[in-house]
Amino acid sequence: MTFVEQEIAHIACVMPQSLAGDFEEPVMGPDYWRRRLHTLLKQNHLTHVQLATVDTLLRQLDGFEMLGRWMPQPRKLGRMAVRSRRESSAPVAVCIPADL
Repeated sequence: MTFVEQEIAHIACVMPQSLAGDFEEPVMGPDYWRRRLHTLLKQNHLTHVQLATVDTLLRQLDGFEMLGRWMPQPRKLGRMAVRSRRESSAPVAVCIPADL
C-alpha cells in the first residue's frame, strides 16, 4: 500500500469519527480535513480510483457542512490486520465496522 493509499484510508476511517463525535464541536473540523484532502489532490500521481475516493470524501465534507452533522450516522469502527493482494505479505490495517 502506497503512502497516498494509506493517507486516503486513514482519512476515510478517521474523518467521520472526528466529525460525528459525542462533542458539541467536531474534534477536527471540516477545514482541517479539507486541507488534508487538497494536499493529496496536489500530488500529480493519483490514480483514477484515488481521485474518485478523495472526491467522495470531499463531497461527504460538503454534506456535513450543509447539514451541520454527519450523515449517515457512523457505526463503531474497529481495526483489523489483513494481507494485501499484492505479492507483499505485510499486513495492512483497514477500518471495518465493528458490528460485521
